[in-house]
Amino acid sequence: MTPSMRTLLLTCLILLSGCGFQLRGDIEIPTEWLAMHLQSPSPNGELASGVRSALSNNGVEWLGATEANITLQLGSEKFEQRNLTIGANARATEFELKLSASMRVLDDQGQELAPQTEVTVTKIMTHDPENVTGKVEESNLLRREMRTELIQQVLRRIRFLATA
Repeated sequence: MTPSMRTLLLTCLILLSGCGFQLRGDIEIPTEWLAMHLQSPSPNGELASGVRSALSNNGVEWLGATEANITLQLGSEKFEQRNLTIGANARATEFELKLSASMRVLDDQGQELAPQTEVTVTKIMTHDPENVTGKVEESNLLRREMRTELIQQVLRRIRFLATA
C-alpha cells in the first residue's frame, strides 16, 4: 500500500469517526430502569417477545409487577392494508401497509412516565396480479421488517424517557 493510499484511508477513518456515526446496537439504560415489567394483551406475541428480547439484550431484567421499578404497557399489534392506486383493470396496483401498537410507561408508584402513545410504521408495496404467490411472501417479509422497526421505535422511546 502506497503512502498516499494510507493517508487517504486514515483521513477517511478520522472523518467517519468524527461525524458521529454509530452502529445501532446496545442502548444505555440507567440502572433504575433495568427492573421492568411488561404488560401486554398478548405477552407471547411476536411484538411483545421482540421488545422483551431486545431490552433483555440491553441488561433489562423482567420481573413481576410488584418487584419492578418500571412497567411497560404494550398494546396489541394492529396491521392495516389499504389500496393506494388502482390500475387500468380496476385492481389495486399499490398498497399502503401500516403496523402500529400503543405503548405507555409507568413507574413503580403507578405514575405515568409516558402517556399512551401510538407507535407506527408505514410501508408501500406494489402489487402484481400475475405474481400472487411472490406478493404474499413479500407482504410477509415486509410485515416482519415493519415489526422490527416498531420494536426499534419502542426502544428509542424508552431510551429517551430513561435518559430524560
